[in-house]
This record gives sequence, structure tokens and C-alpha cells, in this order.
Amino acid sequence: FGDVEWVPLSTFRKLTEVNVFGMIGVIKTFAPLLRRAKGRIVNISSMMGRMPVAMRSPYVISKFAVEGFSDCLRHEMKMWDVKVIVVEPGNFTAGTSIYTAEGIEKIGKEMWEGMDEEVRSAYGEELFKKKIALMKREVKNGSTDLSLVIDAIVCALTDATPQARYQPMGLYYKTMVFAAWHLPECIYDYLYK
Repeated sequence: FGDVEWVPLSTFRKLTEVNVFGMIGVIKTFAPLLRRAKGRIVNISSMMGRMPVAMRSPYVISKFAVEGFSDCLRHEMKMWDVKVIVVEPGNFTAGTSIYTAEGIEKIGKEMWEGMDEEVRSAYGEELFKKKIALMKREVKNGSTDLSLVIDAIVCALTDATPQARYQPMGLYYKTMVFAAWHLPECIYDYLYK
């Protein structure tokens, strides 16, 4: 997390390496078996693979890449009768404990210390601390009930005719994803603030 100017380039690379190239590597390794078995590929993306979110660009770009790759792969694998499905969970951060208040504080301290003086001066410590506090609140807002995600993955793996996408998320996030993809940007921007 963090504004683009705050986040080291190494963080962008790390998330892309794990979320994109790791996924592609696994798929390439098992593609011959999947073709022969007429199997399924279920990629885990995120609602953030379909909508821009401030302070989350390293994650967002990796998940947008998962979406684009999965769509290309879905078309390529049709001739082999291999289904490619994307699961796009909403905000389940509170249920996964991926972020904690302590972890956010630690990352924030490292970001602040790693910024050059011009960036620190431009944003100011007060704004920086407000955004760190916002991130701490944000991670508590997500659902703790992971059953929606688990059910979506089970459906993606077992449905006789699976959907291309499953969106285990509440109405608020479904509305935001719909707005981001189907309405003019000004409407999404208005809803997002």
C-alpha cells in the first residue's frame, strides 16, 4: 500500500513477481496435463483487478494483469476444452489478517524513511500519517467470513458449466466494480470518494 511516490520500485516488482509471474509459471508447468485432461484453471484475482483504488497501486496492477492474462488464456484454451475461471474476492482483509495495525505501522515507517526529502516535503508528515491511519481503518472494514470466497472457488472447480468470473463480495463492492467497468469514469470517481 501507499501512494506511488512512497512505494519502492522493489515492492512493485515483488508483487508482480508473486501475483503475476508466479501464476503464469505454474500454469505453464501444468498446461500439458490440463490440456490432456480437459481440466480447469482457476485464478484468484480481486475486486481490485477490476477497479482502481488509491494507495494500492502495486497490488492493483498485479491483479489487473491477472485479469487480462486470464481472459487471454480463456480464449486460447477453448480449443482444448480447458475452462479458465477468475475468482474476484471483495474486501476480506479482516478475515485473512494479511495486514495488521502493527504491520501497517512498520511498513509506513520504512516508507517514510525510504522516501527522498523532496517527496517527504511535498506530502508532509501530517498527510502521510493520516493516510497510514486510513489504511489501518480500511483493513478492519473487510468481511471476516471467508465462506463466500471458499464457496466461489468450489463452484469454479465443480460447476458443470462454470462462469468466467465469480465475484464473492457484497453489494457495495459489486456496485463499485460495475461502475468502474461499465459507467463513465466520472461516475466511478464520484462514487469512489
